[in-house]
Amino acid sequence: MSMSAIESYFKSNIYKPFFLAVGDSDYKEIKSKLVELGEVEFICMSKFCRSEDKKPDLDKLKETLRMADIDCQSNKLVIIGLGEYLALEGTNKALEVISELTSFNLGSAHAVFLLRGITQQLQVILKGDIRLKDRQIAFSDNTESSLSFMFSSMELKMYPVTGIAAALHIAEEGNEEKICVNTLLDFPNSLYYVQKVQNPYEAIKKVDKSFDMPKSYGTEENWTELLDEMHQYKSVSGVFDAHHFDVSLDDFYQRIAGASYPNWLYYVFLFINREKEKNSYLKYVLEKAGSFDEFKIEVLNAISDIPHTAKMFGEYYVSRKKLVNQYPEADIAVFVSNNRFNAEESIYKLTDNTRVEREEIIADIAQHGLPANLEEIYPDLALYLKEYHFSGDALNELLTDYFQKYKMQKVLNKIDPEFLQKVDELAVSREYNRLRTRDELVTSIETNGSYLCWIDALGVEYLSFIVGLAQKRGLAVSVNVGRADLPTLTVINKHFYEVWPEESKRKIEMLDDTKHNESGGYKYGPSNQYSIHLAKELQIISDAIDEAATDLGLRKYDRYVIASDHGASRLAVLRKKEEKYDSDTKGEHSGRCCKAFPDYDLPFATEENGYIVLADYGRFKGSRAANVEVHGGASLEEVVVPVITLSLRDSSIVIKVVDTVIKADYKTGATITLFVNKSISQQLFVEYKGKKYATELIDENHYKVLVPEIKKAGTVEADIYIGEDLVSHITLKAVGKSASINSDFDDLI
Repeated sequence: MSMSAIESYFKSNIYKPFFLAVGDSDYKEIKSKLVELGEVEFICMSKFCRSEDKKPDLDKLKETLRMADIDCQSNKLVIIGLGEYLALEGTNKALEVISELTSFNLGSAHAVFLLRGITQQLQVILKGDIRLKDRQIAFSDNTESSLSFMFSSMELKMYPVTGIAAALHIAEEGNEEKICVNTLLDFPNSLYYVQKVQNPYEAIKKVDKSFDMPKSYGTEENWTELLDEMHQYKSVSGVFDAHHFDVSLDDFYQRIAGASYPNWLYYVFLFINREKEKNSYLKYVLEKAGSFDEFKIEVLNAISDIPHTAKMFGEYYVSRKKLVNQYPEADIAVFVSNNRFNAEESIYKLTDNTRVEREEIIADIAQHGLPANLEEIYPDLALYLKEYHFSGDALNELLTDYFQKYKMQKVLNKIDPEFLQKVDELAVSREYNRLRTRDELVTSIETNGSYLCWIDALGVEYLSFIVGLAQKRGLAVSVNVGRADLPTLTVINKHFYEVWPEESKRKIEMLDDTKHNESGGYKYGPSNQYSIHLAKELQIISDAIDEAATDLGLRKYDRYVIASDHGASRLAVLRKKEEKYDSDTKGEHSGRCCKAFPDYDLPFATEENGYIVLADYGRFKGSRAANVEVHGGASLEEVVVPVITLSLRDSSIVIKVVDTVIKADYKTGATITLFVNKSISQQLFVEYKGKKYATELIDENHYKVLVPEIKKAGTVEADIYIGEDLVSHITLKAVGKSASINSDFDDLI
């Protein structure tokens, strides 16, 4: 029908335009058949655009039609692109132009217009003049057209094609259903579906249909820069790859810190991939925050709004700790300050990642007591506060009880009256004299193959911490406890170090420096009165143990010996007790000792090495009061010092229980017999319910120990130690004394 109508027109003496309404399915077919005729010349509306983004010049079209019989190679013209253009302009323009062209005189030429998109408008014209039917206006069998146009502004340039001329050319080709170009033009009355992307965010959404980040999460400048990079890298994921983003979070802080485009883009990357995010806290914050700035704030602070009893809190806490471990102290300090708003909750949100948090934890404990999960919040502090069971010395029970109470009071920053009474009693009895001297302990160590590390002011209060760290690093530990010389001044207690071979020793002074505010950096006052310096003390010791483990691992030495000149007292500072005698030293040693003078009346003092030394928590008048910790006196924490030997653990040692069924006596307890496959130089212990029991050597390979606490039948679990080194965990079956070895459990009460 369509081709026959065109051929009939070409043969007719009608020299006015012929308008054929076609649809998408007919357009290319009719166009191809016209090409096959070989007698027609195609005129494209896109050629009448004066520049790439100017609308077609209809006057120029008319001039071409007017001169067609003279200028054109053929008198048979086919005009394409006009229908699509008029459809963009709308009904009124289409009616105006087609109505004018129906009466246009072509001279001796014929002109066929293939029109898509304005079928209804042609029908309106036909109703106005029925004589035009089939003579100048005809319709193909299917005139449906589903063309659509996607326009982007010139600034956005989201499409590779620019200008309305290019859009019309694509339409004239008839190969695309959706035509996408960059243009400045608007077509508000279009008969076709037209969508113009007005901003870079919309452009990104058009390019990447799955992009689901709200527009408010970025600025216009952010979206513009992202769109520019998408032009270069073809997609959002391509941009991410170009910036080498990955899901490891190894450089999270470096990526997120700042306000530049790359920082924001990394946030976009995290948000887009949030469903796949394995860090539960990061995923929570990504879904909670409404912008990049809010996200950066919430990464640090969102944890503060979650009760520590909430179901997800534990997982969020661990995930957040990993996430913020790269943050600098200054950023964390802001969080710490903001986190104080809920005193009952604040400690549960802190970690041990930074010094400022560790100090805040200690300050919080001093005000509100120990949290139940201190091991999770500050593992090193929990290890420090773990009870250390002294063994192998004359004062085991006294030292165990004393230093456990001392450590707790140091952290709580207060003195218990009962403990103070005990200090005064010990100041008179001076039980420490029953201990061996430190110099005796150190000189008994074989120097060949040994390295000596002197940690100035290291008291026995740190033993549970040191032993725990060493065990975590796979080291064997041996601990001996001795006493310093009085007064507990470095000048009087350094002989052990001076006689050690020069090439295998070193001194660490940072711990002692920390205890003196002049060099340690801690100045206590009304707004800073808690034992927060303990955080630095633990770090210094931890670094020293790491160094020891490294040197031993490199086989530099067989043994690494840690010893000290003296300890120090925090409680003597808190006591603020001033004696009736003036100090002769004024500023030295905070008045804990004084050059000897006759006829003094001080029941808590002792005289040694030409000094009067205070063994209680007093200080001489006129001395400068310390505000961190002191030494020079004779309290147990100043006098009692450790000598610790670290070595690589001997993995060839095998320890077994001889009898897995033991007899329990409700009066005396139970005896456990152990087999050791080789000779050991350190004491072998069995620990049951927190108490250590020293074993007795039976023969070269067997040891026995009486555990008085095992008095009932049942399952018994205990730990085996060589020195301080936990080497085995055993499970035994205890039966009553009268039961046979194969009898069932006794139910003795």
